[in-house]
Amino acid sequence: MISAQVDDRIIIKELILDYQARAQRAHALFDLYDVDRDRHITRSDLRAYSDRMIAGLRTDEDLTHDHSHALRTAFSHLWIQLAAVSDTDHDGSIGQQEFIAATDRGAFDADPRFRRAVLEALDAIADALDVEGDGYIARADYARLFDASGLDPHEHGLSFDELDTERAGFLHHEQLRALALHLFPLADPSWLDPASAPVVERHGIALVAHDTRKPDLIAWAADRSADLAPYRIFATGTTGSLLADKLGLEVTALHSGPLGGDQQIGSRITEGEIHAVIFFWDPLTAHPHGDDVRALVRLSTLANIPIALNAASADLLVTGRTLATG
Repeated sequence: MISAQVDDRIIIKELILDYQARAQRAHALFDLYDVDRDRHITRSDLRAYSDRMIAGLRTDEDLTHDHSHALRTAFSHLWIQLAAVSDTDHDGSIGQQEFIAATDRGAFDADPRFRRAVLEALDAIADALDVEGDGYIARADYARLFDASGLDPHEHGLSFDELDTERAGFLHHEQLRALALHLFPLADPSWLDPASAPVVERHGIALVAHDTRKPDLIAWAADRSADLAPYRIFATGTTGSLLADKLGLEVTALHSGPLGGDQQIGSRITEGEIHAVIFFWDPLTAHPHGDDVRALVRLSTLANIPIALNAASADLLVTGRTLATG
């Protein structure tokens, strides 16, 4: 009996120490991302953090445009998934308590989209450190990571020798994934192998806008990026390019509307790939492909999928709110 009680006390003590360690790491991660130190993490913070990464990872030669773009895109995707998981009041920022609460309940581990964002960021960092482009990261190149990331090189699990388990004198890209527990609010590293991440079917949503309404759609999508995160996004022509470049959203790009993009959306509605349409419509301007637009609205109606024609109705569509609840 006494032995069992002692064992229970040891287990409880270990659980308390584990919780304290996770809480300490969560606070440290929040401070890492809160670049402007206003006690909230925002899209601007993640953009500033990616810029810090890019500056710190530069050698005598600047990072290539592709590497810089990949890092910025990866951290833009990371912001979207961070907000989707932890911005519970939907105010466009993540307070410290929201972040810690999401970490405590294992919300980041449980979300496969967040997993993909983490792997994308880790792979972008590995590519940037791989100066020779041969799949290996040298000791000197790895050392640049600490100025770039703000991590402590003396922290357990971060030294080059600890990661170089094969004693090869260099790191493979996959070995860098051990950094996930230090750079991201995670507790379970078992899914770091991409093959282990479950495939999740996402509903498709089409984002379309007349030329005069494209700035409105981009601004709306920026405000609603966390709400859009669960969807597979389809967009036509310039709209798709703007969503991908300015917001870092993953977009299935289609042709421009006048060149068949509206018909492509209609085809995907029929095939069950698109489950909702947001069309920022300009009713005061004549449009040369008006028949295509009317056909898209008609098809959405016949397929019984939701279609929103302005920001107010789009808000209701992606947030699931009703007029009664606001």
